[in-house]
Amino acid sequence: MFIFRAIIFAYYTRYKLLHTRYYKQKHIQTQKSIVYINTSNTQGGAARIAYDLHMFQLSLSNQSQMLVSNKQGTEAEIYELKQDASKKQQLLYEAQKWLQWQDFFHLASLQLYKHPAIQQASIVHAHNLHSWNGFFSPFALPELCSRKQVIWTLHDMHAVTGHCASSFKCEKWKIGCGNCPQLETYPKLTKDTTSFIWKTKKNIYKRCDMHIVVPSKWLQDIVSQSILSHLPCTLIYNGIDTSIYKPYNKQEVRTKFELPSGKTIILFSADLGIANPFKGGEYIQQLIERYKTIPEILFVNIGGGTSIEKSDLIWNVPYIQDQTEMAEWYSAADMYVYPSLADNCPLVVLEAMACGLPIVTFNTGGIPELVLHNQTGYVANYKDFDDLCKGFNFIRNNIEIRKSMVEKSIERVQKCFTLDIMNEQYYNLYKKLV
Repeated sequence: MFIFRAIIFAYYTRYKLLHTRYYKQKHIQTQKSIVYINTSNTQGGAARIAYDLHMFQLSLSNQSQMLVSNKQGTEAEIYELKQDASKKQQLLYEAQKWLQWQDFFHLASLQLYKHPAIQQASIVHAHNLHSWNGFFSPFALPELCSRKQVIWTLHDMHAVTGHCASSFKCEKWKIGCGNCPQLETYPKLTKDTTSFIWKTKKNIYKRCDMHIVVPSKWLQDIVSQSILSHLPCTLIYNGIDTSIYKPYNKQEVRTKFELPSGKTIILFSADLGIANPFKGGEYIQQLIERYKTIPEILFVNIGGGTSIEKSDLIWNVPYIQDQTEMAEWYSAADMYVYPSLADNCPLVVLEAMACGLPIVTFNTGGIPELVLHNQTGYVANYKDFDDLCKGFNFIRNNIEIRKSMVEKSIERVQKCFTLDIMNEQYYNLYKKLV
């Protein structure tokens, strides 16, 4: 009886939210104020971008605040969003779980427009609005858009699909999803409601007046064919702080980390280490297996384990939070292998390039827009392990080519992907929209 009541209530709530009318309201702001919404202020690439933009606005003496689901630290301008603990919310959560309606009923987000930070803002700049545990309902978007200028920077495909953050080679997101071939893909579903979710998102977006930003031409092309195609879309690449990510003296940092000076050091890194399928962990394992008998090669895995584990073949180094230390690890290596199977504009690739590392990667998402084939690295055919090895050997065995790639990688980041460039482009967009 309980779950039956929950389901009826869920259908009623969805119907009511879909048929609520919102009227665009005029708000006159005497001072530019921006609020950034994201899952976190520290964890992940989207958090880094949102936080960097937030800090840039503060440096200009503009009002800026962040609203996040998971706050780390004690900064006054960053607020953690509280979830609704009412019986009504619990009822809807039970229905959402049973029905597999992803993120529909986070009631607190439906009242987000009442938050003092939102009320004071001239611009609401959203980033990642989905997470493992959820915090934001897409039904909150029409209300926000009716009251404020909303910008939404997409960091993956979740906004345009029936559930997944990356569709890989599936293109059902173009026509409505359904009969999903990858329900296990993050964020996973236990039954196929992808067509229903996709249609609901489409109906919601029809009632939203907002501006989309994408960090790659690859994602821009996807948006142009998606349920967001009716909205204006601007390309702004991610940027990194090149005062931190720059080449450090290779011999000095190798000595600091007790790395062998005479070996070719191959760096790779990913959340959950080599076990992460999104980051191509299986290809890293195959690469290590293929070259394990060559004593001149040392693989270094950043993000592997809780303490440094050393062997003649591979070092596992815990996740590094300090950006300067991470830049030193990049500088200590000779090559960065990044066989990602799903990506947009990965910061780790830009960081490695800025520190002078040639990149060996797959033709995945927006990565070829960062790594120029045979100039700043090697872009192998998607999921082609032999081609990946070809690029690996090409860079490893040609010292002069590797030196050229080092110089071109640094130059490319300085020219196209710095934090200053990204901040300026967003600043100009803000001025244009308000």
